[in-house]
Amino acid sequence: MTHAVILTHGSLGKILLEAVETMLGPQESVDVLSNEGQSLDQIIGSVEARLNDSPGILFVDYCGGSPFVACKSLRDRRPDQALISGVNLPMLLSFFTKRARLPFRELVATVENDAHRGIQCIST
Repeated sequence: MTHAVILTHGSLGKILLEAVETMLGPQESVDVLSNEGQSLDQIIGSVEARLNDSPGILFVDYCGGSPFVACKSLRDRRPDQALISGVNLPMLLSFFTKRARLPFRELVATVENDAHRGIQCIST
């Protein structure tokens, strides 16, 4: 089963996982971290401590923030980890419902596609 680390500013990651678990039930093999009160080196250490030897996905809230910078640094050394920014509820629901049955590369592409499909704009 593909592991996930959700790293965000503040409690966003925790709240997103709570929403997922409300819909899908408890989830295994996922860690939620916040950058709050941590230096970049501390964030990198926290994420690295949660990675295992198998491929995983690093979900961060937005491209350019300290969660992204930390995970990008790790991703450069650990190419078996995918990094996806812009974490949202459709993305996480896709991940948790498909991670046991899709090969890793297909899972990453599907999660990204489903995240985009989950964003709709209805205007006048």
